[in-house]
Amino acid sequence: MKKIIILSGKGGVGKTTISGATAVRVAELDPDAKVLIASFDIAHNLSDIFGVEIGDKITRLHPDMNLYGIEPDPEHYIHLFVDPIFKLAKQTIYDLVITRLSPTIKKMVDSMLLAENMPMQAKTAAFFQIFLNAGAEEYDYMISDFPPTGATINLFEVPVFFIDNLLKNFMGYKSAIVVGYEGVRRLLNPTKILDGRSPLNDMFGQLRKIQKAGDTVHAMLKKHLSLRLVAIPEKAAVNETLRALVDFSKFYDPDCVYINKIISKDVIKGNPFLKGKREEQLTRIKELQEKVPNKKIFEIELKMNEPINVDGLKKISKDIYKKCTLDDVLNPCI
Repeated sequence: MKKIIILSGKGGVGKTTISGATAVRVAELDPDAKVLIASFDIAHNLSDIFGVEIGDKITRLHPDMNLYGIEPDPEHYIHLFVDPIFKLAKQTIYDLVITRLSPTIKKMVDSMLLAENMPMQAKTAAFFQIFLNAGAEEYDYMISDFPPTGATINLFEVPVFFIDNLLKNFMGYKSAIVVGYEGVRRLLNPTKILDGRSPLNDMFGQLRKIQKAGDTVHAMLKKHLSLRLVAIPEKAAVNETLRALVDFSKFYDPDCVYINKIISKDVIKGNPFLKGKREEQLTRIKELQEKVPNKKIFEIELKMNEPINVDGLKKISKDIYKKCTLDDVLNPCI
């Protein structure tokens, strides 16, 4: 893995199109490398812009390019992530015979420990972590189309909180937890010969695997991540971008900003509305440049036609990156 590029920003600003154009440009500039574009948004639309049915399987997007795409299903990945843990957690509780004392408790445990009950932010964060562990290493570049800004922050925040805080602290108390558990287990099973094995130890083993996988993903992102924001030249979008730059910096500092849908001066042709709108857009762009002078800002003009399929994305990628080298695309700087 050479680079993981993540694009986020306010909804409706063109993240997917710019993600697709970036993937196409990288594939063009490094034709021998394998490039993967993945949508981690809930509402996938990679298939729409590439004109190819993608779905939950890795799909080649063009016969003459090493360019692949996937729209992973978080429900599928979350079951891989939590089902083994929930199964062992249930066995641990059942082993204490508490559920045999009350059928109501068993029903409550069974209904609570389900993947379906996890919040969507946790599901998406989990399947992003699993996906990076499972398949990212076989690709040289991974371009990720992420959900709107707030949801993207959750993707970083949830695993950091779970792995760095809860899980590591929990594992630190393993010995005390096991001693207490075994004492209660023997107290509640006075006539049963216990062999020293318990589902609790198996659950700790599974948690260690999750901790190791989480540490691997953190190390991978720290080494290879390029986080980027997409906006349009409007006050609300620019303000959200400025807030996002601060919020994201707690995890990973964004490299650059794309300003999309700028009205070209060539289309104004004396139209006072378009002229006024463009002047307003340029004011917003200047505000952003003044507040983040140390960030590369790519300016992208509004196109008359949507860039559909690889050929359309090639055109917009050249408009975005112009004469940029591969290194310029991967590591944008002023």
